[in-house]
Amino acid sequence: MRRVKRFTEKPDRARAEEFVASGNYAWNGGIFLWSARTLANAIREHCPAMAPLLERIAAAHGTPDFDRVFAELYPQCQNISIDYAVLEPRSAKGELKSEIYCVPADFAWNDIGSWAALHEHLTGGEMCNCFDATDPVSSTIDAEGNYVYAPGKVVALVGVNDLVVVDTGDCLLITTRERSQDVGKVVTDLKRAERNGLV
Repeated sequence: MRRVKRFTEKPDRARAEEFVASGNYAWNGGIFLWSARTLANAIREHCPAMAPLLERIAAAHGTPDFDRVFAELYPQCQNISIDYAVLEPRSAKGELKSEIYCVPADFAWNDIGSWAALHEHLTGGEMCNCFDATDPVSSTIDAEGNYVYAPGKVVALVGVNDLVVVDTGDCLLITTRERSQDVGKVVTDLKRAERNGLV
């Protein structure tokens, strides 16, 4: 186990290449281990406006009021990852005061955070079509590298490559695998159009 001198979330390409070339940096796999008390105290320290909201949600857990309290308060929380909210500012305290440690490990890991990552995980990186559907009947003609999630539907792909098609019943997403991480922009657009029931 090693003390962390500084935590840098999502460095730009030039800085990431510098980190890798130096050989002195560990890559964060997004796997964290802490007690609930440690995390709660870190949020109180680094996100003081958000802490009371989360504490009220936690207090309602297991009560009949939980769904109402959660629906009311959670949207008021800042939309920020734990990396930016806690780890970066905490690491700024310095190696001896931040109390952040790294456990070097060597194992396969994929943070499946997009449809493209899911396609890669399911296909092993092969340029093949991947159907995540309950209906086994599908048709592909001159199509490859596509990911389709359409439970209960027959899907035909003709002359298309590297697409993501996701049918959730009330929404249909069609994008390229390359742009699949931009789905958050769709959520923003739907909220702007006051289609909150879809997000």
